[in-house]
Amino acid sequence: MITVNKEKCLRCGKCTGDCIIKILRKDEQGYPFLAEKYEKSCLDCQHCLAICPTGALTCNGVSADQCEPIKPLPDPEDMLALLRQRRSVRKYKWESLQPEILEKLKGSLAWTPTGCNDHRLIFRVIDTKEEMLFYREETNRMILKLVNTGIMKWIYPAINRFLESIKNGEDVIYRGAPHMIVAATPKNAPCAGADPWIALSYFDLLLQSYGLGSCWCGFAVHAFKWNRTLKKKLNFPKGYKIAAVLLFGKPDVEYCRATKPENFKIL
Repeated sequence: MITVNKEKCLRCGKCTGDCIIKILRKDEQGYPFLAEKYEKSCLDCQHCLAICPTGALTCNGVSADQCEPIKPLPDPEDMLALLRQRRSVRKYKWESLQPEILEKLKGSLAWTPTGCNDHRLIFRVIDTKEEMLFYREETNRMILKLVNTGIMKWIYPAINRFLESIKNGEDVIYRGAPHMIVAATPKNAPCAGADPWIALSYFDLLLQSYGLGSCWCGFAVHAFKWNRTLKKKLNFPKGYKIAAVLLFGKPDVEYCRATKPENFKIL
């Protein structure tokens, strides 16, 4: 439901002009309104709320005074520096992050863009070292079992180069990270293939601003699909597909400079 404070409304038409599905209309006096028959069609993107210069609209219970004001953004050079300096971290300090930082990181997920503003994405944040140990031990147990039965050479031949390290108790999958975040989406989501990756990419960049390290963990995605014990521990609802995993924590390595990668081909 979208309501309008007519005392604040300038009738400027910015909100109706920015409604992506064109269901917010002007009445005879020029005030915006949403007909009851279109309420279920509203994407709840809150563009009308964000664009209103006087804060006259309330969108599905959210009013302008509940929203953050517009603030200065990082300049292009600072943003480019972040992109240049971001590294995949594979050595972490075995320390849990402060609860207040974890809460801010979790809270940021609300602003990730999704196809059709579908907010059914679910995230599982592993925020204790004890729980990370469970995933590490169960994954290593599964790998060794698959190797011993000969199945692993068919499903993931590249694991061979890590076998000695795994047998010696090294954490070559989760890289000693104290935390990870797992993203899952309904299989029928409009952009099920893209939404989890976009979400964790946003999350990844925010991690860098806190001086934290991260590493994408594709093997964990497969492990959670193969292993019922791991999948059950994550506790995602039925019908959800685990799509992306990102490890994170305080890095135990310091890089002295950005790299100089080869440019991708741009047509």
